Amino acid sequence: MNSDVQQPAPAPILNTANVVAGMIRFLHAVRVRRGTLLAALLISASLGAAYYLTATRMYDAHAQVRIVQSERNHDSLTSSPQSSQANSDVFQMMATYQRIMSGDRVLSAALEDLPKEYCVDFEGFNPEVWPTLLKNHVSVTNERGTTLIDVRYRSRSPKVAAFIVQRIVTEYINNINRTYGNQTQDAVAKLTEEKKETSRKLTEKNQEFLELQSQTGNIYDGEGKSTNLLSLRVVELNKLLIEAQRVTLDAWSFLQTVEQAARTGQDLQQLMFQAVETLGASILSKQMGLGEQDAWAVAKLNEELQKLRNDWNDRRNVLGDNNPDLLELAQRIRAHEDLVNNYFQRAKMNLTANSADLGPQLLGMARQRYQLAMSRQHTLQQQFDREKSEVANHNTLMANLIIVEMERNRLQANDESLLKQIEKLQLVSGEGIKVDLNKLPKAGKLPSSPRLVLVVAVCFILGIGGGLGLIYILDLLDDRFRSPDELRMQLGVPVLAMVRAMEPTGGTGADAVLCHAKPNGVETEAFRTLRTAISFSDRQAQRIVVTSTEPGDGKTTVMSNLAVAFAQSGKRTLLIDADMRRPGMTALLGLKGQQGLSQVLRDERPIAASVAENLFTQITPGLDVIPSGSRPSNPAELLASERFSELLAWAETCYDQILVDAPPVLAVADPIIIGRMVDAAVLVVRPDKNRRRMVIRAAEAFSAVEVNLMGVVVNHLSSDSSGDYYGYGYGYGYGYGYGYGYGHDDANAAAESEHEAGDEEPASDEVQPLRRAA
Repeated sequence: MNSDVQQPAPAPILNTANVVAGMIRFLHAVRVRRGTLLAALLISASLGAAYYLTATRMYDAHAQVRIVQSERNHDSLTSSPQSSQANSDVFQMMATYQRIMSGDRVLSAALEDLPKEYCVDFEGFNPEVWPTLLKNHVSVTNERGTTLIDVRYRSRSPKVAAFIVQRIVTEYINNINRTYGNQTQDAVAKLTEEKKETSRKLTEKNQEFLELQSQTGNIYDGEGKSTNLLSLRVVELNKLLIEAQRVTLDAWSFLQTVEQAARTGQDLQQLMFQAVETLGASILSKQMGLGEQDAWAVAKLNEELQKLRNDWNDRRNVLGDNNPDLLELAQRIRAHEDLVNNYFQRAKMNLTANSADLGPQLLGMARQRYQLAMSRQHTLQQQFDREKSEVANHNTLMANLIIVEMERNRLQANDESLLKQIEKLQLVSGEGIKVDLNKLPKAGKLPSSPRLVLVVAVCFILGIGGGLGLIYILDLLDDRFRSPDELRMQLGVPVLAMVRAMEPTGGTGADAVLCHAKPNGVETEAFRTLRTAISFSDRQAQRIVVTSTEPGDGKTTVMSNLAVAFAQSGKRTLLIDADMRRPGMTALLGLKGQQGLSQVLRDERPIAASVAENLFTQITPGLDVIPSGSRPSNPAELLASERFSELLAWAETCYDQILVDAPPVLAVADPIIIGRMVDAAVLVVRPDKNRRRMVIRAAEAFSAVEVNLMGVVVNHLSSDSSGDYYGYGYGYGYGYGYGYGYGHDDANAAAESEHEAGDEEPASDEVQPLRRAA
């Protein structure tokens, strides 16, 4: 036994190929149900004809007016800048002119004193609703980018339509002249007076603004930005005051320190050196006996001494320590150092001699420094207070200036707005607006509704669309496979063969099999095709299980003829009827009895010995059969046992082809159990009977347990097939009636069912057979 498990075929993927296949399938459905499409077209055409014949004829009248802006002399239209601006304003006002024409004022005026012969569209209605009725039948449009306005009116009479359009145009021209004539002049006069008053107030505010601006004392740059000098002075005074307060505090602290040292008799020399930074270096030089020239001389000597040292270091790196020039330079350095030391020795002696007068001098200078700092702080504080008060007054002045400036800006904006309104009214005044009648009112000779071309087009579109939609719905409701391509696309496996509906041979045993009874018949060619497809499969196919979706699909007939076809090709073939629940194969070949598969699986002897007693050889040349045997109470457990695997392994060593007939896959689990032990499975499908959902579930049952579904055999094709659609006709099936079985409600019984009728035990009354799924 080969233990390798074949991988199932991949599930179909929704891609472009599937979409194209679906479209082709729908076109096939349209071809088959073309009568439905023609009926939909006929119904649509009938409705369209009825509408066209019974609809009220309506006629359109059309007129066109032109609105232009002319110069004041009315002699010619010029291309001056003022004229261009006027035309631009007319374009902006076109929406307003359009609404005026379709407004209640113009339409109501057009209906006043309407002659009775032109009231055919308003008969039976209250005159109060006539303007509303007229508005519903009037269409006013403006061609984009032009000053042309089109007006249309639809009526049952062409004469009435032309007259109504003429009245609307006349009233529109009169309304424009009234609206943009005297009323415009009155509005211009009123706006002019208002502008004069606004200009007067603006002049007063400008004068007040300039006076307040001069009082602020601000400096204005070229961009109009102001600089407040008073505020800048206050900021600077605040900085000086803070610095003066710091100096006063330092002076007071130093004075307290000197007074404390003088009272306690401490050494004042250290304080004197600290005072160099605050009191100056003059007192220190005086106590050391050094004048200004001495101090300058000492500083000069130190500077020259530093230069000599730098020069000596530079030459030493080049000349060496024993160079005469370097030795002379060293003597000069020592001479300068002695001179500086003598100065400091003399200064130290003078400082020691004058230490008695140091205290009073240091104390006096500290007091003087403190008084000067206090005086400066007081002066700055007074000046800061004065400037601060002036800044407060200046802020009030600036607030008033801002208020006046806001009022000034408001008046200026109002003045400019009034000027623009006056100019616009002057442009569209009765002096400059002209409304010309560009096209005279004229009614069409042919009715505008209904239009024959439009009715035909709508009927054709509705008929085609409705027919296609109805075909699509009917195709969805008909849950059956309609073509081999659809079957292959939905299941993702190839169609191995297509078997037509066959009449029973009338024989028994091997003569009941068509391939044996009529080996050269046309019907047998399908089984040879199936044999070839299995033989040349790219996967191992020595052990095959054949099953179906539901009972009555003809899998036993397909299996028996396939077995004979293999035997006729010269292959040693073993046919095992593993349908121990309803053994149709056993009944078909007339092998019912105790011998068979159930005895082999329950026997404990070696497989070869057990098979020898339950094997029927040479049913036809090269074909051996193991029937189902007696009915066991646990067929699924027997098939799942190691005994059945040993049987297949033994058969693999003795036969070229092994075929296992299994029950329907949706009825029991037996086909799934067998499928896990063989090389591949073949599914028999009857498109005229099997529903699409049931077939897909059967294929998914194999895929779920990784059983290799080699393909499907389309069975029971009748001769009345239409195009790529399967036809319906003779049905082959079988029924069961005991507890472990499954049944069907097919009206046509299969040939093997007739063989079963005389030999089978009666069904149990307590267990009802399973009904075939709809």
